[in-house]
Amino acid sequence: MSQKHRDHRSRGTLGTALLAGACCAGAVAYALLAGPALLPAEDVQATAAMTPDLAGPIAQDAEEAVETGPVGQLRVQVSDRDRAWVRTLDCTGDPDGDPEACSALAQVEAGLDDVSEGLFTEVREGTVCTDQVYGPQHATIVGTWEGQEVETRLSRTGSCEEARWQRLRPLTERIG
Repeated sequence: MSQKHRDHRSRGTLGTALLAGACCAGAVAYALLAGPALLPAEDVQATAAMTPDLAGPIAQDAEEAVETGPVGQLRVQVSDRDRAWVRTLDCTGDPDGDPEACSALAQVEAGLDDVSEGLFTEVREGTVCTDQVYGPQHATIVGTWEGQEVETRLSRTGSCEEARWQRLRPLTERIG
């Protein structure tokens, strides 16, 4: 082998060794810095999934966390051209026993983006709305909902009122 060829090989071997050393040093440094973050905190008790002690507290917590629905009583009067109907909605907080409209209203309320916008919030003065008429229906809703007194009127005149009508559709729909 010529001298030049041997120098070229030795440089490649040296470069490979330096690269391997740098990778190992990086792995050790990562393990020292990130490794402790992957370990459980000192005050956390590690248990196996099959440990009998684990089932007791979880089962007790599940029994205590009983899901409740909304509570309220609303009287709804809806008029639509030449007909009208009255509906009373009683929501006791029992998701299994209450009418479907109770859980539908709870879902609508949970999906409201603006915290200040409640389920029965009326259109604020100065809100920009279209003048389009979406229907001749009018409704009056009176009662209590989640401990708050409710007394509101709505129609389907203008885009803002139509948005309220759609939001309260579980109350304003004719049943049967």
